[in-house]
Amino acid sequence: MPNSSSKRVIVAILVWIALVVAALSIAYSQQITLFDPDRKLANPNWLSLFQTSMGLSAKNSNTLYIIDDNSCVCSARSQAHIASLTDYATEQDVKVIKLKPTSAVAALLPAYPAAVLISENQQLVYAGPLSKGLACSSLDGFVELVITNLRAGFNSRFINSDAEGCYCEIR
Repeated sequence: MPNSSSKRVIVAILVWIALVVAALSIAYSQQITLFDPDRKLANPNWLSLFQTSMGLSAKNSNTLYIIDDNSCVCSARSQAHIASLTDYATEQDVKVIKLKPTSAVAALLPAYPAAVLISENQQLVYAGPLSKGLACSSLDGFVELVITNLRAGFNSRFINSDAEGCYCEIR
């Protein structure tokens, strides 16, 4: 039978665990946001607007645009994922171009780190965040699967505006 001193220790430990779990839940919920709450990616002419705004000329290759500048916490967390995605895309014969999240980009994309994949015949393959979740890691990545599908001959035309994760707002 535990004495009153050990009961207090057990209660204190349980209270401490509950407080830690609550604090982590609050911190997690404050950094998780919807990628495209204003539905910027829903514009039916989105790809042509993106290409015009960025001054992009037609390429005869599959091209992945990565939008990032490593200037916020969420972006900093995704640097390992961006490096592995860049290596993977290059191995899959996909040209990688990195873009800064400028005001021109802000009119079309709500947040970063983001990716836009355009096929060699100038069709949109993917537009949206690199991944979901708090860590923005390759474990939760979307783009790798889309590249794999494209290389297999399948264009998903995936516009991912509903993902929730750690994203930096483009201003």
